[in-house]
Amino acid sequence: MDQPLSIETQVSSSLWLMMSSVATRFGRETLRGLTGCKIGMQGARVLIHLLEQEGLRCSSLANAVGLEATALSHLMRSLASQGLIQRARASRDQRGVEVSLTDKGRDVARRCRDVNARTEHLLVAGLDMSDVQNLQAILSRMSANLETTDTEA
Repeated sequence: MDQPLSIETQVSSSLWLMMSSVATRFGRETLRGLTGCKIGMQGARVLIHLLEQEGLRCSSLANAVGLEATALSHLMRSLASQGLIQRARASRDQRGVEVSLTDKGRDVARRCRDVNARTEHLLVAGLDMSDVQNLQAILSRMSANLETTDTEA
């Protein structure tokens, strides 16, 4: 017979499930607004990030969007084949690869950013600004907590 879950386990399990559910539904809603694009949520995140910070090294980009290097590499290949990004050796030391948007990629990234902003507006509808600010602070702390585990691994 199964043992009942402790309150701590129920809360952490519920939190994980709820965060996963919200993230999945957020992604689904965002992609609904990007019909015709074959980039997916991860591709949209990469394009938006590159729109905000052009010429990032692949390692910095992987860290910023939360992808493993191999997953980012596959995604970069797909985005490059669609003419959305270009990759080049870093001009400073030639060891790293920097990624930037093409003109087409910049247009798609702007569209992704606009759709994402509309979805985010829908997500926080009915929340006070102070609630949104508290949520941002809490998520930042949670992310920082996970970053420390990344460096320990």
